[in-house]
Amino acid sequence: MPRQAFLALAVVVAAVVGVGGLVAVLASRDDSTVEPAGGPGVARPAGATPRVSDGNVVLLHADERLTRRLRELAADIAGPPDSSLVAAGQAVLVRHQPDLGAPIVAVSATRRLDARDPGDPELRAFVEYWLGREAPR
Repeated sequence: MPRQAFLALAVVVAAVVGVGGLVAVLASRDDSTVEPAGGPGVARPAGATPRVSDGNVVLLHADERLTRRLRELAADIAGPPDSSLVAAGQAVLVRHQPDLGAPIVAVSATRRLDARDPGDPELRAFVEYWLGREAPR
């Protein structure tokens, strides 16, 4: 009988260790999907220009050679802009603006992101995050 009790205890301990190990492995592979407070980009000062309505995103660029690629990015994410999309806060607008501090500046109602290239994954993530989203108050 003592041998059976010892064997039963060993099985229970092995099961507890196995479950604990499995939990540890699964927890270590979990990627957090929590965005920084306020979303991607940095805060824009109140009253900053251009003024952007909630949900819309504006892609400013200083170099005209980026226009086509930025319009392609905007169309890929939101479709071609029209007045109804702008009014609904679902538009990605592309505007040329000389003398920017970066090749591309993406702006939402409350956030901004500087990017070097239309293919920058952070630029796409910024646009996708803020498109259609009401600014936090």
